[in-house]
Order: sequence, then structure tokens, then C-alpha cells
Amino acid sequence: MMPASVITWLCCCSLVLSGQVYAQQHKLLAHDGKAGDQFGFSVAIDGTTALVGAHQTDVNTLPDAGAAYVFSLGATGWQQQATLFASPANAGDTFGGNVALKNHHAMLGAIKRDDKGEDAGAVFAFSRSAGSWSQQQILTASDGKAGDAFGQSIALTERFMVIGAPHSDAPLQDSGSAYVYVLDRDKWRFHSKLTANDGAEGDLFGISVAIDGTTILVGADLNDERAEKAGAVYVYEFDGTQWQQQAKLMAEDGATADIFGVRVALAGDTALISARRADVGSAGKDAGAAYIFSRSKGQWTQSQKLVAPDGKADDRFARGVALNNDTALISAMQHDASGNNAGALYVFKKQQGQWRYSSKIVASDAVAEDRFGWNLALSNNTALVAVPHRSDKGAASGAAYVVQITE
Repeated sequence: MMPASVITWLCCCSLVLSGQVYAQQHKLLAHDGKAGDQFGFSVAIDGTTALVGAHQTDVNTLPDAGAAYVFSLGATGWQQQATLFASPANAGDTFGGNVALKNHHAMLGAIKRDDKGEDAGAVFAFSRSAGSWSQQQILTASDGKAGDAFGQSIALTERFMVIGAPHSDAPLQDSGSAYVYVLDRDKWRFHSKLTANDGAEGDLFGISVAIDGTTILVGADLNDERAEKAGAVYVYEFDGTQWQQQAKLMAEDGATADIFGVRVALAGDTALISARRADVGSAGKDAGAAYIFSRSKGQWTQSQKLVAPDGKADDRFARGVALNNDTALISAMQHDASGNNAGALYVFKKQQGQWRYSSKIVASDAVAEDRFGWNLALSNNTALVAVPHRSDKGAASGAAYVVQITE
């Protein structure tokens, strides 16, 4: 039995105050959390299992080696099931800086890992059997080099996994790459390396990835085609043998330093793409925006641009994005309604073919500088909201909120 401090029941029903919703929320904390751990730097959720990374956790005498925590939903609520560590662990690995979860597989990035050179990066594969989690593999790029940041982004399905290495020199400095693996008899086997066919120095292709079915999105948020650092996203489709580039997506109104593609989400024929540094009309500089792209008969087109109805300068709307068939979640980590940079989460619903603003969710115990929405994950109607700067167990010890999204 975990200590009662692991779980905080914040609210049992939804309340609406001044346009803000305090939805049903459950706050997750690490039972051994300490100042500076940044529990919640990365999050993933699948059904009744949640995975929370704490990349600056000290492991024994190893500073910032990193850890990740698994929570499971049972009859008494969300309970901590396991704590995951890299084996072997090294100081400064930042294990858990990026996480992904599907069924009984958990993937944990450690972009500062040095197996292939300083900060080349690695991804650790864990699997669950009979309720217990164990490390199965350490994945590194076969052509990995110092500074690649392999594991900066991770996404997986029951069959495929894609891992971004945005600082890979492939072939130009920091042009970036992504690596695709296939699950073969419970082991991940390298399949393909993806690079942009028009990649340029400093594009950071692989800063974000998403996968659904046989489609992959790869963000290159510093791509300069539309404008300097306006950003782009590349779409790949599996033809049964190889991954082929299907499209390159860019915002129709892309502008300098928008960093379109810094976060991506995918559900079927719909892509949700962050441009969190976009300037938005009267809202101001860096208010942020998100873009919906839709695919029909193999062709992708921009269908909507989403902005916060109450957006303000420097909100960074679209810091995090998550998507399913009829719900889009978009966070604004520097939203100030609950205090300076306390953060907020916006819910959009698809109605009659259009995405419409539904509600805004804030933490019921929000305080300034929380940055609620640092990252997001969504499974069915359950969201996991990262708050690594939260200070319940010391400054920046971190937290994550499980939030029920109403129909």
C-alpha cells in the first residue's frame, strides 16, 4: 500500500467559475518526491495506466539520473504501481525526460545518455508481466553520435515505435532524423531511418513525433521554408514494406519563429500541430496557436486554426497538444488566470465537422509558476496533465493531474 500522500483527491465533481472549469481531478505525486525532481516533465496514459517521468531525480548517489513512475487505476483510485530506473544508470542521463506507453510496453527516453558519445541519447524499453515491470532493452541509434538527443520524442502503437533524434546530423548539422522500430516477438527491432527529403541545417526534424496506425508525423519546428523558424511537419505512410513521405505540412499563415511542429498529435486522418510561439492578432506576441490538418484520399489540407478565446501575449497556447477522434486538448502553460504562469488547459470538441471551443480547465489548487500543461497525454476521455514546476514536495518536485474530460 502506498502512502496516502501519493494521491490527492482534489474534486469530486465539475464546477464552473468565471468560465473556468475545475473538472474532476486527481493529483499524482511521487511517494519519494524531492525538490528539483521535476516529476511530470513528461507524461503518457493508456487506459487505466499512467506513466510519469521525473528526469532530474537523483538515483542513489547519481544526480539527475532520472526515474519514471507507473500509476494504475483501481477500485480505490490511482495508486503508484512501480518506480522505473535505468539499468545501468549514470549521473546526468535524464532518464524519463520523454515517455510513451501502450498496452504493456513503456518507453523511456534518456537524451543525455552517453553510450554512443556525449548526449547521444538512448531509449529504454520496459514491459509489464503479471503486474510487474522490468527493463527489456536499451535502444540506441546504430549510427548514433555525440549530441544527437536520440529519445527527444517517442511515440508507439501496438506494432510500431518512432523515436526522434532532432540534433542528428543527417546529413547536415542538427537537420535531424527519426528512427522507426517494429515489435517482433516482444522485442523492438530497427526498421527504418527517416529524414526530410529537403532537410536543412538546424531544422530539428524529430523534435516531435506521433503515430497512429500506419501514419507517422515528424515535426521540424525550425524549418525555414515558410519563414525563418516558422516550422514544418512531415507525414509518412507505411506501404507494407517501407515508410514513404506523403506530405509536408506548413501553416498557411506561418511566420518567423512560430515553431510550428514543436508538438504534434495524430488521430486517424486528423493532425493537431502546435505553433506555440505564434503571434495572434490582438492577443499579442507568443500567444500561440494550433492547427488542424485533415487528410482525404491521401491529400492533407489545413482545415482550421485554433486559438484561445481569451488568449494573451506569452500564454504559449499549444505548449502541449493531445487528440482523439472528437476531442482536442491544448494547453497554455503560461496562462495567468490562476496566477502568473499558472497555466490552463483548453478543450475543443468536434461538432458537425468543425472543432469548437468547449471549456477551459485549471487546477483547483493552482498557484503562480505551476505551468499546468507543460505536457499532455490523452486516453479516451481521461487526460494526464504535466506540472513539473509544482512544489508540493519541494521546489519543482513536480506533479501530474488526471483530469476527466466531460462528453
